Amino acid sequence: MQKLNTIPWFLFLLVVFFIVHGAVENFEFLYFRQVIKIGLTILGFVALFFLIIRIFIKDTIHAALICFFISGWLLFFGAAFDWVRSIRFLRFFHSFTVFIPFMLCTFILFIVLIRKRKPLQTKLCFYLNVLLLIYCLYDSAVLIIKASGTNKQVAISTVKIDTSLVKAKPNVYLLLFDEYPGYKSLKDSFAFANDSLYRFLEYRSFKFQPTFSNYNMTFYSMASMLNMRYVQKNYDPAQNTVADEQRRLLEIKNAQAVQCFKQMGYVFKNYSIFDILDEPGVKGNSFVISQATLLTDKIFFNKLIKAIGWHFITGKNRISFIEDIYMKDRRNNAFMEDELMKMKATAGAPPQFVYAHFNMPHFPFFFDSLGRTQTNAQIFNESLYSDKAVFLSYLKYVNKKMEDIVNSICSNDTSAIVIVMSDHGFRSYNNGGVYSPLYFNNICAVRFPDSNYLPVKEAWSNVNIFPYLFNCQFHQKIPYLADSSIFLKDKKIEE
Repeated sequence: MQKLNTIPWFLFLLVVFFIVHGAVENFEFLYFRQVIKIGLTILGFVALFFLIIRIFIKDTIHAALICFFISGWLLFFGAAFDWVRSIRFLRFFHSFTVFIPFMLCTFILFIVLIRKRKPLQTKLCFYLNVLLLIYCLYDSAVLIIKASGTNKQVAISTVKIDTSLVKAKPNVYLLLFDEYPGYKSLKDSFAFANDSLYRFLEYRSFKFQPTFSNYNMTFYSMASMLNMRYVQKNYDPAQNTVADEQRRLLEIKNAQAVQCFKQMGYVFKNYSIFDILDEPGVKGNSFVISQATLLTDKIFFNKLIKAIGWHFITGKNRISFIEDIYMKDRRNNAFMEDELMKMKATAGAPPQFVYAHFNMPHFPFFFDSLGRTQTNAQIFNESLYSDKAVFLSYLKYVNKKMEDIVNSICSNDTSAIVIVMSDHGFRSYNNGGVYSPLYFNNICAVRFPDSNYLPVKEAWSNVNIFPYLFNCQFHQKIPYLADSSIFLKDKKIEE
């Protein structure tokens, strides 16, 4: 009992509580190894911060209390910031210009309050040790109960491949261009006939498929495509949440289509934004918040950079490392392009299934139609995301990149199967979230070198693209699903 008064266990317990509580909140979506890695990293920073304070404040408990108070604010900043928004009479606090000065004032008041008050420091040491110990034990118990009582299996398609029917195994490339609109959308809404791209793909022996997307959100669309089934109806289409998206990421990770390729002896190369099976995705993209990011996304520095970092990527306030964070999607697109351009067919090598997911022509719009880099002020100006002229200019740039990649693959791997498609159509119509069929109008073109294209309906959907591929090229008899689209909206946060 005496040690609870004299030893600042609460510093260690603060980190344990942060990690365990985060693991409880995001139980289905975290990997144990990542949780431990994050915990040790945070513990290292807290220990270093304590040692720095200890240089100036010779009393251990006094230094630990200051370290605890400041570290607690920084770790739980996002949770506190979002909480005040949920309380009607506190919503005026939900502004960085108000909340951060308030936080800094609490630092000063706390330091002044405990200064030269040894009895108070001792009582706080005991109180925090006991409180954090109770919190950690409680959350640990909840975590154990969840781990022992929850069925974590993700429901996936039951599609199976009859490998005895497979005659040839050409390399397969899925080139996914996020939010690329279909021909009708571009012609009707943008007054742009995308004929040059369509002629190019036809010249390269592609056959256009009359598909439409099943969902207007990427995670749902890819979860259904890669599992050859519709997403389980355990969500409210009018109130998509972070938890819903994490479930979609779990479904994508268990992608049945990739498992089918593996059954046939294919090697999977993952150049997507998702983790799939045991292959990690391209890291650092700005749209997938998963695993480790779920724990760290609301820490003060991450929350701040995400919210106001764009102020520091232009002009005299420009900070290079913040600019690099905001430019990660451009780097990822370039990385995937470079990797695909280097690929060549190799005699004797096992067949490969390559999935590349380009975050374009989805915003941010990094280039214009001539390939000129846009200024940072233009790239991160959210008001331009629904500007059709800006989007169309970027799409013309994407067309050139698409042609370069397709030319390279078709030249270096002449027997390859290539699929060029998008997950959904253009979404930024600025119509207040009202349903529009054009959200689902996407592009889909397939290249089967043996020209074995089975008949298709007048219009069909993305969920059937892999069954169609397996039936045409690997002689399977997978039944097709009924085609439909589901309009999704994010859950509204009350202002």
